[in-house]
Amino acid sequence: MNNACFAWSVVAALYPVERNAERESSYPHYTTVLNLQGIEFPMSMKNIAKFERLNDISINVFGTEEQNKKINVLPLRLTDEKKAKHANLLYVQDAQNNNVGHFTWIKNLSRLVSSQINKQNGQKYICDRCLHYFYTKEKLEAHTVDCQQLNNCAIVLPNEEDKWLSFSNYNRKERMPFVVYADLECVLQKTEEDDPKLYQRHQVFSIAYYV
Repeated sequence: MNNACFAWSVVAALYPVERNAERESSYPHYTTVLNLQGIEFPMSMKNIAKFERLNDISINVFGTEEQNKKINVLPLRLTDEKKAKHANLLYVQDAQNNNVGHFTWIKNLSRLVSSQINKQNGQKYICDRCLHYFYTKEKLEAHTVDCQQLNNCAIVLPNEEDKWLSFSNYNRKERMPFVVYADLECVLQKTEEDDPKLYQRHQVFSIAYYV
């Protein structure tokens, strides 16, 4: 693999082409458009922050993970601040050598992750920090304002292999001076959400607690 695949991937993101995208000759050489002072290849995750500062660019890196015989995409490294120049890259490890990996530019994040979200076709607007999706650009922009203020707002659900929380050190439990039991009741109201799965919303009408 080309040790400079990270640099070529960034160049592909900054200078996209419509034809012959797989050819190096379609792009300016990375040494002529990127500041690589003190940067060594192959690129490591810890050096990406230095590369960002040198080039006034932000980089998100995603990887793949097999779950229930499916390959899912998940964030490996998220930039602290999204810049005007930004690139989403996919990092894939060599199947025969876990110490070797390859970077490539994600041209369309929606196409890459849509199959792991749902089976519905059509354009989805994907947040490139938490991979939440929306059906309109305006809703994504509204979400992005809050998402950038959080480290990661992605919700990670338990899987079949790791779905129980338990502990065995019962002797370390402390007796509390009081305990509170609370419950609430809801009615179902129809909603106008764009997502066809969200057709009802729980509206609380009563709550009770016992001390």
